[in-house]
Amino acid sequence: MKRAFSVMEVMVSAAVFIVSVLVLFGIFPISARSVRQAEQRTMASHLADNRLALCRSSAFSDIQNQAPQVSTVIFRHQDEVVTEEFQVEQVVTNLTPKLKNIEVIVRWDSERRHQELRLETQIASLLP
Repeated sequence: MKRAFSVMEVMVSAAVFIVSVLVLFGIFPISARSVRQAEQRTMASHLADNRLALCRSSAFSDIQNQAPQVSTVIFRHQDEVVTEEFQVEQVVTNLTPKLKNIEVIVRWDSERRHQELRLETQIASLLP
């Protein structure tokens, strides 16, 4: 005996399909935003790490506070060239005459919100 679908069954299955498709399309913008934020955080981390590496390779007496400087980074985001501006600041605290604490603060704006990343290290002078 052949059984056909009732109108109600077709309507319910169509509604379930439409809701599923709408949920999937709603995930794409959230996912793209998360990828963009991860890329920005990675760039900020690289900038801070590079600044700390520069401090490690400098003479102990040359490591000083540096006012915020704007660094422009160009990178690819989903086959599109993106330019981002990051503000990099270096704060040096003399803990002892032979030990300095260096904190690098990177700030940027992402979707009208201020973001900040901080990396910190200590450097000692080996000279007597």
